[in-house]
Amino acid sequence: MVDRVGTPGSRPVVTTPSTNTNTPTRPATTPQTPAPAAGWAPKSNDKVLFVAVNNSDAHRSTLESDALKARGTNVTVIKDTPVNDTITTLDARGVKTTHDLSTADGAMGFALTLGLPAEQTKKVADVITNAGADSRDEFAQIAQQWAVAERGGQPPSRFVLSGHHVGYGVYGENNGKLDWPSVGALAEAMPKGAKSVEDLLIAGCYSGGEQMMEKYQAMFPNAKTITAYTGSSPGAASGATAHQKLWEQATRGSSENLTKKMFEGMRKGENVAVWTKSKGYDDGSVRAPIAELKTRQTELQSGFDAAWAGGEIPNTQQGPVRDFYNATQRLIQHPETTPTERKALEMTRDQTIRLIFHGPVSAKFQETYAGKVDAGFKALGMDVPNFKNLNRAQTLQTIAAFEQKLAASPNAGPAAQQLAGILADYKELKPTLIPETWI
Repeated sequence: MVDRVGTPGSRPVVTTPSTNTNTPTRPATTPQTPAPAAGWAPKSNDKVLFVAVNNSDAHRSTLESDALKARGTNVTVIKDTPVNDTITTLDARGVKTTHDLSTADGAMGFALTLGLPAEQTKKVADVITNAGADSRDEFAQIAQQWAVAERGGQPPSRFVLSGHHVGYGVYGENNGKLDWPSVGALAEAMPKGAKSVEDLLIAGCYSGGEQMMEKYQAMFPNAKTITAYTGSSPGAASGATAHQKLWEQATRGSSENLTKKMFEGMRKGENVAVWTKSKGYDDGSVRAPIAELKTRQTELQSGFDAAWAGGEIPNTQQGPVRDFYNATQRLIQHPETTPTERKALEMTRDQTIRLIFHGPVSAKFQETYAGKVDAGFKALGMDVPNFKNLNRAQTLQTIAAFEQKLAASPNAGPAAQQLAGILADYKELKPTLIPETWI
């Protein structure tokens, strides 16, 4: 791909990033302070800033941005860089510099190229430094676009985040996660950039609900429309482009003509939720009483429990476990759910989605912890398993056998003891061990 880079005070241009990860950072001596933007105010311009977080063969977000471009829409695409957490910039002399955004110095070196006041430059650098692995390059590219507003210009007024979503942010199968706290922190560090967003689309599953819409409104205070999904969203090849065609038409200019009804009859149109500044939130249904939603989740608990104990999940998109997951998501989204209840429900949600996608989770677990698995099992004189090839029931049996052998081997050594903690977390499908990007 190409990076969008620019010099302070100019429109970003395109350059091919260096693949040399050892390229030194070349920060300017001091940040350049832009001329005051007297009377600046965001303006509708119908341009789209499209962050394509998904980059797998099965789910490529750029298929969606390509479809928008084919309609004649002015689309600036942000996507993963060839080298994780790096970005290449071009200065006024034509010198390319590759910044390692995973380091504080590299993030600051990049932030200095934005041409912002010193205090703001540091805030932007801190946001990028503190963002999750393999998401810093996307955050840096967003910062480049929003810096146009901070210098008095007009970046795209329509903003799309496309990828997978469970609840904490938008992520890709082979990419990092744009977590909501970091998105909010960048919006706070670049308030004019955030205020330039008039139309927001989160093209990801379970990104809707009133509670989430309120979170987006806080990040983007000038938003006039927000579109998201209360359930699963269509993929790029299975309906997303059709949804985005309607979204693009309905959000042009100052229009707030976006409605839930527009998506009726479309694949997964029933999951669309919209918010407009003049009409508020609409997911097409009368809000169910919270007691009814709690009863529904309780009724579905047995299906989850059976799969948790090792029962099969033949279909990841349908069936009792997916129904239980949907019921849990609806409770999380309900405005009457208390913060304490929501925290517990979020843990249930996180375990359930990892249970549903046991296949890819087990593959990533084996890839990440193969060395520790090998050392731990050999320390106990046991055959070394390949967790990638084990279903949930076999996984539980294997972990139980390991724990029993360890309990009977008090002098097993540190390799077995260390693996015991990892396996305990894996058995419980804890999000601290299993990031969303494994799903």
